[in-house]
Amino acid sequence: MGIKKYIYLIYSIIALFKTFKQGILWLILLTLLFAYSCKDNRNRGEIAKIVTEWIGKEIRFAENIPCYMSGKETFSEICDEWFQKDYKILMYVDSAGCSDCRLRLFEWEQLMTEADTLFNGRVGFLLYFQPKSIREMSLLFTKELFDFPVFMDINGDMNRLNRFPRAMEYQCFLLDSDNKVVMVGNPVLNMRIWELYKLQIADGNVFDRQSSTSVFVDKTIHEYGDIHVGSSNIAEFTITNTGNYPLVIHRVSSSCGCTGVEWEKRPIAPGQTGTVRVEMNPDEIGFFSNTINVHCSINESPIRLTVNGTATELNVYQ
Repeated sequence: MGIKKYIYLIYSIIALFKTFKQGILWLILLTLLFAYSCKDNRNRGEIAKIVTEWIGKEIRFAENIPCYMSGKETFSEICDEWFQKDYKILMYVDSAGCSDCRLRLFEWEQLMTEADTLFNGRVGFLLYFQPKSIREMSLLFTKELFDFPVFMDINGDMNRLNRFPRAMEYQCFLLDSDNKVVMVGNPVLNMRIWELYKLQIADGNVFDRQSSTSVFVDKTIHEYGDIHVGSSNIAEFTITNTGNYPLVIHRVSSSCGCTGVEWEKRPIAPGQTGTVRVEMNPDEIGFFSNTINVHCSINESPIRLTVNGTATELNVYQ
């Protein structure tokens, strides 16, 4: 059994239990399953150790860690509100992981938007960073237009209190209202983990097929043709709700950072249409083919859209 499928199986079993009163039972089951399938495999043994150590553990929060929004320090009540949610997703990134490509702020913004749509504000996101330079991190947040509260743990106080796993993919946790770990794993790095997070938060109701609808997409491929490097190029895809339930677009992800996407944030009523607007800004010469995945409330989700074209050098003499 592949490691990802195995982890998915383990968490699926965990998600079936709704309270920590049954924790001893599933913890024993978890241990037995790992012992049966993962012996003599150091990697899987390490995963088993991390999962069994952290599930049910209470996270301790350091005091006086500054909260930032839009690259500026703030004392907004929004920062404190995240701690009062029914569930919290805690991510800790040490100085080794504080780079643009590893933070994946765009994907986190997508998850936060989806969680707000699905759970109506019941989930808080506690993003802790231990940057080498607060100024550089603030500039990055401003550049990426990341308008959510983050915490700058410049001295690594959170790590000293909790001793997080070293691997970045295990420095992320789903917490309950008592700050106890319900699940371990980074949902941005592994979308199956995100599906299981949602299953736990919604108590199983998020995947109710009866609320799924159907759609018609006017096209799934857009051909830009020849476009210039650095230019802005728009493509629009029209999605019509042909079913009997509202269409909710939870999240839209792109295979390329040079592709910006806007979409309908409100549910689309039956018979109504919505637009996914794609802006392509090619940054290098050559042919490109980028995929946009529209995660929404249909059985066949995600809807896969593609934009193709060839980026050419801008002729300044034209």
